[in-house]
Amino acid sequence: MTQPSGGERRGRAPVAMHRRVFEPIVFAVALATYAAWTAGVMSGWLGTHLDDRIPASGMDPRSYWGQIAEAFSLITNPFFIMAVAVVLAIAAYQQRQRRLSAALAIAALGIPLWHVNRLLIDRPRPASGFDDSIAAIGSAYPSGHLAAVTILLWMVLAVANAERRSHAAGMWRRAAVALLVVMTALDEWAMGTVRPSDIVGGWLFGVVIATAALWIVGIESIVLVRNARRVPADTGHRAAVIYNPTKVVEFDLFRRRVTFAMASAGWQPPLWIETEQNDPGRGMAQDALAKDVDLVLVAGGDGTVRTVCAELAGTGVAVGIIPAGTGNLLGRNLGIPLDEDEALEVALHGVVRPIDVVRWTVGESSESYVVMAGVGLDAQIMKDTDPRLKRLVKGGAYVVAGVRQVGAEPFHATVTLDGEEVYDGDTVLTLVGNVGRLQGGVDLLPAADAADGRLHVLVARSSGGLAGAMRMLSALGRRGSSSPLRRFAGRKVTVRLDRAVPFEIDGDLGGETAEFSAEVVPGELLVKVPRR
Repeated sequence: MTQPSGGERRGRAPVAMHRRVFEPIVFAVALATYAAWTAGVMSGWLGTHLDDRIPASGMDPRSYWGQIAEAFSLITNPFFIMAVAVVLAIAAYQQRQRRLSAALAIAALGIPLWHVNRLLIDRPRPASGFDDSIAAIGSAYPSGHLAAVTILLWMVLAVANAERRSHAAGMWRRAAVALLVVMTALDEWAMGTVRPSDIVGGWLFGVVIATAALWIVGIESIVLVRNARRVPADTGHRAAVIYNPTKVVEFDLFRRRVTFAMASAGWQPPLWIETEQNDPGRGMAQDALAKDVDLVLVAGGDGTVRTVCAELAGTGVAVGIIPAGTGNLLGRNLGIPLDEDEALEVALHGVVRPIDVVRWTVGESSESYVVMAGVGLDAQIMKDTDPRLKRLVKGGAYVVAGVRQVGAEPFHATVTLDGEEVYDGDTVLTLVGNVGRLQGGVDLLPAADAADGRLHVLVARSSGGLAGAMRMLSALGRRGSSSPLRRFAGRKVTVRLDRAVPFEIDGDLGGETAEFSAEVVPGELLVKVPRR
């Protein structure tokens, strides 16, 4: 089996450099052109040399074509287009296309910016038979309809690129939206509510907003995406994609995006393996190893990631993490982006990093994990979390379950670390972590690092009701004997309790126990992480 090197990027660096130079240049040219055009409008030069030389249409608003023109102007209304942009941004965010979502949100902000722009210039509209139309509200420059439709053109192209559909489908979509821009310009001219110079100014303003979004967010331009269609040399590498169907949103889209990324990197078509309700990934990882793959991508929640990583530990086959769950804690701690495209980039072109695995033992049963496991409060929260509420509000479901645990009855714990007793007293929570950062940037174990060869123990003493719970939260970043949180680090820990309490492993409830042990296995798992 040939392990792909982290240095295999086959043309990626030139593309990235081209993008960094290309996008700001295009934005600067668009902005300068719009500024020059606006100066020509405000000086009156364009009025004399353009507007006065193009005859008005003289269309009757009550005619058949006049009614069609006014109806068409409604669907190109700037604020309607802004609503479309917001919907597309939300959809992209839900599909874990974070950069695309941010770009669409910036595009939507272009409409309020257009409104401010026209208030500042305040150019009167020309006399028209459509003066009482919605399209004739406000000042004329720049044309809001052209600006909005141009922004829409960019949004549709960006979404089309992100969906990785066929080249022919993309061309048809581009042609259709380009036709919409031309039809909008003709509609504006036919109604006579703006001048030709207002129409061109609206188009230029839309280009400025589109290129700004492209540059700020850093999405590859249309030109570069088309260039990326050139098939690179076959590396001979093949990956398996193990995915949890309950976590992956719109699988067909996900499959197209992964396949596109693989082909662009010169990899062979991936092996697709779906997890099952009674097997979150163990058998799937074994199947992938039997197929002699070079890399395993795992897309799912923390439980799927843990199970697949446990099987890959010690095999020499690296894992690439595509965040698809609620927590995605291992990915967050390793700096893997939550954006799907960026995570794929890391999986294919990042560096291989050996990280530790923790072996957890309860009675005669042992299993491995990569994030954290513990007894008490965290496990009880997992137990009380409503799965239906979790699907609806994601991490907010844990907050709801956590509120129910305020004032939970403590239990007694004796903690022995590397043969030395380090704690003996009441606690509501005892955690053993390989990493320490939770959602929302909460650093539960600040000293923890996935590759430090140590496990990290957190003991939370009795909370004492709501006031105690608040005191415990405020102590997250504080040390010292007065803190209700005690932290230790070592290689092996044994914890004995005065009674059986619930325990969890990487977010999966595991039952109840009155005793457990955990031991770190340094550098056992290979993970693709971002380049520093």
